[in-house]
Amino acid sequence: MPYIDCNTGFPGIRREDYDYTIIGSGAAGILLAVKLTEKGKRVLMVEAGHFEEDAARQSLNKILQTGKELESAESGRKRAVGGTTIAWGGQSLPFYSIDFSKRDWVENSGWPLPIEEVQPYYNEANRFMGVDEADYEDDVFRMLGMKKQPFNRDELWYHFSKWAPEPNFKKLYYNKLERSVTVLYNAVATRINVNDDKLADNIELANFKGEKATLLVNNVLIATGSIEASRLLLASDAQVAGGLGNHSGRLGKCFMEHPCIEIGIVSTPNQYKLQKAFNTHLYKKRKYSVRISLAEKAQREQKVLNASMGIMFDYNDGRIDPYIEVRKYLHEKKINSIPSLFANMGAYLLSAKALLLDKLIYKHNARARAVVMMEQEPLKESAITLSNEVDAVGMRKASLNWQISHKTWDTVVYASGVLKRELQRLGFGELNVHAHINSANTNWASHLTDVNHHMGGTPMSATPDDGVVSTDLQVWGHPNIYVCSCSVFPTVSHSNPTLTMMALCIRLVNKLTAKN
Repeated sequence: MPYIDCNTGFPGIRREDYDYTIIGSGAAGILLAVKLTEKGKRVLMVEAGHFEEDAARQSLNKILQTGKELESAESGRKRAVGGTTIAWGGQSLPFYSIDFSKRDWVENSGWPLPIEEVQPYYNEANRFMGVDEADYEDDVFRMLGMKKQPFNRDELWYHFSKWAPEPNFKKLYYNKLERSVTVLYNAVATRINVNDDKLADNIELANFKGEKATLLVNNVLIATGSIEASRLLLASDAQVAGGLGNHSGRLGKCFMEHPCIEIGIVSTPNQYKLQKAFNTHLYKKRKYSVRISLAEKAQREQKVLNASMGIMFDYNDGRIDPYIEVRKYLHEKKINSIPSLFANMGAYLLSAKALLLDKLIYKHNARARAVVMMEQEPLKESAITLSNEVDAVGMRKASLNWQISHKTWDTVVYASGVLKRELQRLGFGELNVHAHINSANTNWASHLTDVNHHMGGTPMSATPDDGVVSTDLQVWGHPNIYVCSCSVFPTVSHSNPTLTMMALCIRLVNKLTAKN
């Protein structure tokens, strides 16, 4: 089936031609399209961008900001076939039971479905990403031949995240989409209109030549990022005041990220030992990163948020990275320069030994930066709304008021202290915590950064009064509109969100196709 450039004109498409219309061609959109067509469904995909990122299409991501600045608001969202998968690393890590539970110390926490409803779909999501189905702890330790470090398990959990060998879904699934799906590109969805029965009837589209069209639909799956999913529903207010799904007043609310911060530098008498325990490992061309997460018991006792720490090994003085040079030599049989080879022979030999014998990415004499990535407490005031400014296709721009609670900083301070104590106890060295990491810091929010994990805005709920979508991702009150996005997450763990979002999408496909 074709890829159709809507800048050359909108095609004539009848309602009866397609069972499902997917808005967005990122990780969720591509997974939904592939899985639905495998079940015999006819799928139409609508993508605002084309095949590469460019300034004209990225300009549609511009938003107004009234809270803490979200640095990735424009650049972190990709308007192109493949969505953000054309730029991400492809990291895989599931959520866990505490992430789904109602916690009395975390405002607005608790998912309306148990983790057991999502867990069965994680392996299938990993297969779709090209990631193995080993667990994230014991299986990987055995596979890598690594020793599990004896952290105090009441406080810290020592485990892994996994990486897709090819994270770009456009590359992975371009041909499959071309064979099975009709893809409209350069087609910006600006509004969803519903009929008197509250069913989605049509989608208004615009291209980059100022032309507009109306696309008749049977079922709509919104598979965009969190900001755009909220924006599109808010803008779809022609028949429903306040936008589709805003009956509860929750649409756009509880926008979340994973606040991140460097907490200190680790000094060690044995750098190889430190890196072997905490640096990234390779096995059969797959990458595994070490994570040190707060244990559930510690979270409950200390009343803090979920958080994951890691030690990043890098150079800040312009030196050539020996790991990169060794890999280049092993794969391409070339190196930057002969003088570099001889001047850094010791580092190259160590990196080669580490890679070949210990499956370790070793960076000799690298700086060891301890960083922490945290769950964000869902706050209603952390919200996406519509501004009065319009973009190039006449759609109202989103306005974001990103707000982070002090509980985030409490988590930073606690996690820093625990990691410092445990690294020292286990003989890895001294974590020199930065001076500004302390409970008395009143300017704490300025030290936190975002990591391009946009979540929340269309929260899932057990009843229409408490959220935007049901546990089946259906917009409450609109039986043929679904939101397949990280925007539905009620809480966000510390984990990279894509795997859980994909698991929810697979669950939805199974439910949709079981009906007919």
